[in-house]
Amino acid sequence: MQAPVRPVVAPPPAPAPFPDEPRGSFRAELSLGSNSSFFGRTQTTRYPYTAGELSYTSRYGVWGSVVSYNLFDTSSFIDETDLAVGWDGDLSKTVDASLSYSHFFFAPNSPLIKSSVNNSVDGYLGWDWGYVYSRLNAAYLFGDSNDFFLTLDNSRYFEVDKVFTPKAYLAIEPRLSATAGTQHFVETSIEQQILRGNSNGKGKGKGGGGGTTTVTTTTDTPVTRFRMLSYELRLPLTYHLGAVAVQAAWRYAIPVNLLPDDVSHARSYFTTSVALTL
Repeated sequence: MQAPVRPVVAPPPAPAPFPDEPRGSFRAELSLGSNSSFFGRTQTTRYPYTAGELSYTSRYGVWGSVVSYNLFDTSSFIDETDLAVGWDGDLSKTVDASLSYSHFFFAPNSPLIKSSVNNSVDGYLGWDWGYVYSRLNAAYLFGDSNDFFLTLDNSRYFEVDKVFTPKAYLAIEPRLSATAGTQHFVETSIEQQILRGNSNGKGKGKGGGGGTTTVTTTTDTPVTRFRMLSYELRLPLTYHLGAVAVQAAWRYAIPVNLLPDDVSHARSYFTTSVALTL
């Protein structure tokens, strides 16, 4: 007797992968800038620079980065290297947050005002309340000088689709910022630069022609007092095509409440960069 023929049942299809499942990403970026600044303060001489950055962000928002800077017209090939680790994430549909730690390395005779700082702990809390995205940033600097800062950013993000090709778009994000904080890092930097023979301070250093070192002493009050430091307008334009992003940005910074020997003044800054994200 012939056995009954059982129908062949096809195996169930494999489950489709989740298209929106987060994954880690690598990012490489090269940039060119017209000058450097740090919390609204800058040195006397303008130092254009090039920079290279490598970073990795995990699917959980934990990231690490290394960025190195080469200043034009200095004897050092690498003038600054920053190492940083942190976490960025969304707390809700409208609120996001970040926490990070950075360590800075500088060439021995660096002319940068930032070179008086060794470490930074940073965090922010952002809220998209419809018309404007507001973010409150906090930073604590420690090392040769200790300072605390608060920066309030207000920005709005726009996109223009199908620029030149159907898959490309232009991102525009104008931003207004106000920064308040203490100024130990400025006083420390002025003293360091005079001792190094750089021209960031008004006193005579070993390169000032007199062979003596003069450091202007400031009172503790303007250094330790928490005051407004700067106001800034920034306008970045970023062109995205697949994994490549090309950005040009202009910003105008107005420093206020300067220390007696601080030579910072209102000025424009320009940067351009190209980045690849995989």
